[in-house]
Amino acid sequence: MIALEEDRPVNRARSPWVTTATRDAIRHFAWGIGDNNPLWLDPDYARQSPWGGLIAPPCFLYAVDETSMANGHPGRRIVYRAVDWTFFDMIRQGQTISATAYSTGETDIDGIPEQSGRVEFRTNSGMLLARAETICARPKDPLTDIDDRPEVRYSGDELDAIERTILAEQRRGNTRRNHEETAVGDTLGPLIKGPLSIMDVVAWCAATSGVVPEDAGFSEGGLHDQMATGPELVSWIAQLVTDWMGDDAFLHRLCVNIDACPTLGATTTITGNVTSVDDLEGRTSASIDLMASDQDGRTTAQGTALVLQPSTKHGPVVLPIEE
Repeated sequence: MIALEEDRPVNRARSPWVTTATRDAIRHFAWGIGDNNPLWLDPDYARQSPWGGLIAPPCFLYAVDETSMANGHPGRRIVYRAVDWTFFDMIRQGQTISATAYSTGETDIDGIPEQSGRVEFRTNSGMLLARAETICARPKDPLTDIDDRPEVRYSGDELDAIERTILAEQRRGNTRRNHEETAVGDTLGPLIKGPLSIMDVVAWCAATSGVVPEDAGFSEGGLHDQMATGPELVSWIAQLVTDWMGDDAFLHRLCVNIDACPTLGATTTITGNVTSVDDLEGRTSASIDLMASDQDGRTTAQGTALVLQPSTKHGPVVLPIEE
């Protein structure tokens, strides 16, 4: 690890795509990841929730800052390898949000630099909404050209199976999932994303970044390379958790390690299972293991989540959480 005397603030080469969680910005992000949760989209529904109005999906913050940390090393790719999100409060409609990025170190792994960083997201009153700690690898070998990537093909039966799984997906919604009814071994999903189309890529870019110059410091993927980005894959994984946990719970931690990003035609299946349920001084929570795999069964990402849950004994989740 290259030691830093202190975490170095990083000046972003590009202004944020989103600075205020407007209704339109929230809706565009939800559409960009294919998430139709009415908590993000329907003001009348959201007013009846514990939060009293529209909120944004947790990973909406990627539209404020993409969180890649990739300073220097010109000519090397930016590969989004890992992120550790900590969320302290819901993102509410109307909030103005700023991001401050810090470089926290660099490690050489077999000749490939891996750069770590931290991005803090705050409201205009200074309240910390979330923190993302990331690792980006900087390999020198070029990304395979779009025309040289193998085409993904499906039989009619395979496409029918994908469609049936998507139509069977369920969201907990306003049916409260109390801590007392959650058990180790409970499963999440599957949640299906794909087959990935160019319109999926365009929708993500329109929601989070626009058409990004290649020197903007963002991780590879998106419109130029016609593949899902690391942050997009993380956002899909977060959706599985928010679909499962229901309106009354809160996603406090989300840690994801990424092995590969989906290319055009890829189908991503995301699943999870509850590994522990805890009651620590009245703060009830569920810990979850998460996995994403492609159409050939290869693992593309693995992660964990910590969900704070309402309880019949202790009552609702109380926000914000102190840093």
